[in-house]
Amino acid sequence: MIILVSPYHMTTREPVAMASLALAEYVVTALPTPAGAPTREAVTRAAERVTQYADLMHLWEWAMPLFDAGLCGTSMSGEDPLDELLTVSRAIDEDDRYAGLRPFMRTVLAEAGDDMLRALCRDVIRTGPDPAISVPVTAGLDRFAHRHDLIAARSHDRSKAQRYESQLATPVMRFALPVILQGPADRILEYRGRMLEELELLLQAIEAEDEQGARVAADAVAIGVEREHIELTRVDDPDDPRVVIGLVSVTLAEQPVDAVLTASSLAATSVLGHEQPEIRTAESQSLRVIQIAPIGGRAPRR
Repeated sequence: MIILVSPYHMTTREPVAMASLALAEYVVTALPTPAGAPTREAVTRAAERVTQYADLMHLWEWAMPLFDAGLCGTSMSGEDPLDELLTVSRAIDEDDRYAGLRPFMRTVLAEAGDDMLRALCRDVIRTGPDPAISVPVTAGLDRFAHRHDLIAARSHDRSKAQRYESQLATPVMRFALPVILQGPADRILEYRGRMLEELELLLQAIEAEDEQGARVAADAVAIGVEREHIELTRVDDPDDPRVVIGLVSVTLAEQPVDAVLTASSLAATSVLGHEQPEIRTAESQSLRVIQIAPIGGRAPRR
């Protein structure tokens, strides 16, 4: 199971990112890069020119062990998830289904070179305050996930747009899972190693869309996490973040590929005080998503 995780969530180590890193066989994410071939020299020069890019690279240092271990990557079949940005921007401009978004859009994503890199990095660092960037990024990631048959990770419904989006989703299964919500990257890798057999059974149940099997397997993970709790939460380096293990609700669902654009357009229409149309989409192609929401507490003692 390959999960696509938003760069917004990777940057801030949101529960949706931490849970995806615990569960997936492989995680694809997106990292803004300088125009042209992303060679080491090009990256170094871009970091010198664009302070926001240097800041973002610094924020991602925590995840480097995950990349080194082969758990994470920023491309799939040689394609960059951010390549869909301009396609999505054109869809907003040309498709009247998404007309509600147009007053909030700007041409920043059409800018060349460092200007676009600066805007993307600034928005990711600020966790997406600018819909002119965050909406095309998220919608573009969904298109990428659909094309490569990936599962798109979702956080719990916080914004109006997210609540509209959840109404377009059809749940397939739900279960609760204890994961590392806070801690160094190497502890995530250790969690995966110690829970290897239990996680393999859980992934098999997810792929088979066997909800009861997934819940049984998730319970086995909970037992294993409790068994290994002292080791998983030990302090090796006082400078590392304290390890926190908590329960998350995991929902596997299907929704239209354009659910983000549809829901965001409806939310934008609501903000402008216009009459809201019915929440529906004409998109026939579906996308698999995995919705992650923290539900509090650490793995229960057995």
